[in-house]
Amino acid sequence: MPVIGTNGVLLDDDRAAQLAQAGAVGVGVSLDSATPGFHDRLRGRAGAWSGALAGMRAARVAGLAVQVQATLLAENRQELAGIADLAQQAGALALNFFFLVCTGRGVTQTDMPQHMYERTLAQILELQRARPRMFIRARCAPYARRLLGLRAGEARDGYEAWSSACLAGRGYLRITPQGRVTPCPYIPEVAGDLNSERLATIWSTSVVFDRLRNGTPAGKCGECDYRYSCGGCRARAAADSGDLLGEDPKCAYVKPATAQPEPAPPVAETDQGIGWEPAAGAMLERIPAFVRKRVRAAVETKACAAGLATVTVEFLRLQRPARAASAWLPPERRPAPIVRE
Repeated sequence: MPVIGTNGVLLDDDRAAQLAQAGAVGVGVSLDSATPGFHDRLRGRAGAWSGALAGMRAARVAGLAVQVQATLLAENRQELAGIADLAQQAGALALNFFFLVCTGRGVTQTDMPQHMYERTLAQILELQRARPRMFIRARCAPYARRLLGLRAGEARDGYEAWSSACLAGRGYLRITPQGRVTPCPYIPEVAGDLNSERLATIWSTSVVFDRLRNGTPAGKCGECDYRYSCGGCRARAAADSGDLLGEDPKCAYVKPATAQPEPAPPVAETDQGIGWEPAAGAMLERIPAFVRKRVRAAVETKACAAGLATVTVEFLRLQRPARAASAWLPPERRPAPIVRE
């Protein structure tokens, strides 16, 4: 499901229509404040705020879904509710609050002090509870799972078992314009080069990715009773100590004295001898690729528990969360239901 990231300034009716015709299903538009002042100053251009809102309107007219992306700093953290209001008025299906990772030119910006992270995360979680029709998520702040009390593999309130923890190198990667592959946009360490290797090879054999997937973080992150559920932000750890598996310097959590380090979650079986009827397999293929493997493993585990040998359309539909992936699409662009013959 291609979603185009944009500041919205150049997104007019014609360009939005072209994106929809080319196969895009949505746009992610940056909006950093509820009023023009801070957004225009941060983006370095007068009129950027009004241009972002105009871009969202053009996207909706073209039938594209809209996500709003906000970068949080000390100066705009009081605007959470105002930004959420604007996102809702724009018809956004999702609002992502990105916590600044101080790398690259981000080191010159004003990050939030440690104690503000917890307070701001709590406010974001409350916004989600108050506005259940819109996805509101904290990005680059995996501590949200701890505040929700969600352990590895657990899901609740629209948070999937894997969501919101650090996905760098585990469910996510970045490709630079030069073809270099890194774990995320904020981690410069190169895992491979597309000029000489296939992406599938890099993904499955990279030493950098293997460390992120199987290594134990240092310091309190490695001893934490949420070390797998949260695990800390690996980009912040690398920026602070130079070590991808270092301690996340922004986490204020202190593990209770009696708590033990969190054990590794069980690995979901990827081949459990479960068959898929063709129509159910077609539904699975429509799920975004970055979560499809997890969905398949979870569905097959439930099918095993139910004593089924084959996943049917009916069984698959019963496993769908209240807000399935297709809910991100405007009604006129959602897939037609599969009807068994």
